[in-house]
Amino acid sequence: MAAGRRAAVLLLLCLLAGGLLLSVAPGDPGALRLRGVGVLWWYTFLAAPLAGLAVTVPALATRSAPPAASVAFWVSPVVPAVVAARVFDGAADAPVVALAAALAPLLALLVARTPAAPADVGTRLLGALSAALVLGAGLSVLAGVGTLLHLPTAAVVAVATGCAALATLLPRVPAAAVRDLAFGFGGVGFIVLIAAAGLDVGVAPWVAWRDVASRPALVFDPASPAVLDGRTILRATTLTFTEPHRITARAPGVYRVTEGARPHEWRLRAGDSLELRPGDRLLLEAGARLTFEAGKRVPTAPVSGVAWADPAERGAGGATARAAGVVLSVLGGAMALVPPVGAATGARAILGVTLAVGLVLAAGSLGIWSVGTAPELALGAPPLVAPLALPPFLLGARWGRAWMILCALALLLLLTAAAAALSGAARGGATGGARHGQALGLVVLVVAAATAVWPGDPWRVGVAGLGLAASAVAAPRLGGGGRGAALGGALAGTLAFGGLALAAPWLPAWAAALGAYPALVAAPLAFAASLGGRVAATGRG
Repeated sequence: MAAGRRAAVLLLLCLLAGGLLLSVAPGDPGALRLRGVGVLWWYTFLAAPLAGLAVTVPALATRSAPPAASVAFWVSPVVPAVVAARVFDGAADAPVVALAAALAPLLALLVARTPAAPADVGTRLLGALSAALVLGAGLSVLAGVGTLLHLPTAAVVAVATGCAALATLLPRVPAAAVRDLAFGFGGVGFIVLIAAAGLDVGVAPWVAWRDVASRPALVFDPASPAVLDGRTILRATTLTFTEPHRITARAPGVYRVTEGARPHEWRLRAGDSLELRPGDRLLLEAGARLTFEAGKRVPTAPVSGVAWADPAERGAGGATARAAGVVLSVLGGAMALVPPVGAATGARAILGVTLAVGLVLAAGSLGIWSVGTAPELALGAPPLVAPLALPPFLLGARWGRAWMILCALALLLLLTAAAAALSGAARGGATGGARHGQALGLVVLVVAAATAVWPGDPWRVGVAGLGLAASAVAAPRLGGGGRGAALGGALAGTLAFGGLALAAPWLPAWAAALGAYPALVAAPLAFAASLGGRVAATGRG
């Protein structure tokens, strides 16, 4: 690696470490306000990404740079959706997730190199399984957008999988053209759509952040449709109330309330009301439609603006391990799944990484605008897609639906680009040529489609795929050595990852981060095993 790239890689690692320190350091220095916005948020959404681009662009400005769409797999719909959703939810790891998502592809492109020999079958299959989980999470996001449009999940997954399969089956040159066009139009279209939503909100993201962080409570606005016309619950959900609240049914249905340990069932007609007390849990079935009280806290939102901006969980026990688990899984996954697939001009590579970082920043802005405008968007919404319901909230049913359709098309293009990039990488390393690469790509899509229709949180599925790639592919590769050492490292990493993932429900509280992010143990173990194999082989030589 040239000296310039080594320096860029070192600085990017320092930027990631700086975000981790700001997030978990004692005294919470990241909560200090600069012009009303937390230092950690300025660092995550402005300083670190711009600095990362500033050092990466010169390093990629050569004719031997990877092509622009080498990062296409990285911006599968799950990445921008996760960033927007974590910011919207006020999750403790939201800044770390956004920082890792923005910087990981830059690092992956700087350190990526075409392998001297094709990877062994076991490593390629593990990488394919990891990619399938990430693509499956992206398909789940598309299915969630389809739910907002009242489209059947199975139909959305089938159409998206079909489009991705067509891109996978194309010959090498047309597939590369499709990937580049889908990546460009999908990425630019998504950013433009979010910018249009921001123009309708009428304030800059940092102004919206400052407004939300100063609120004593996140409540239902008197002009909210959830107060005036009623909100339809799209998926079964349970709401826990922290203050007295009256709900009114807008359609007949059964409402189940748990008071302490005592469940009650109420059959309400349209117009009937139900009084809820602090601590009550209300179970709502999909399709229920009801109104809420203006000025009352939103049950799914943080209790206050301060709790959203700087959640107490950030300084709680295990926060350091959880933040490190996010960074290790995301960074290792990017290094395994963002391979170089050929040469291109430096300008194309620069456009690719700029677009990838822009998607992350746009998604974070959407999350801030959404929680500031309508914190109730998460009520009964599918996982990860609540912020995408902001434009219909602002524009009304007709224009809001048009925005959602365009957003779904942009995400579909990103998914197609991701599948085409995966196909190109697979063919590049396939020992049996293009046909084997195409077959592997189709198998990955089938597994991804099966994952997408399985109930669960797409974020957990996606981070599991990234963590497995970090443990079974990236860590053994970094350990060096021949095929035997790499295979030994991959086996050790896979077994450790699978064991911790399966044991997660039974791990004690102090080890919960290891169950959520098994790569914390599996990746270092895989690296050590691969390095040990290389040392042993050198000693025998």
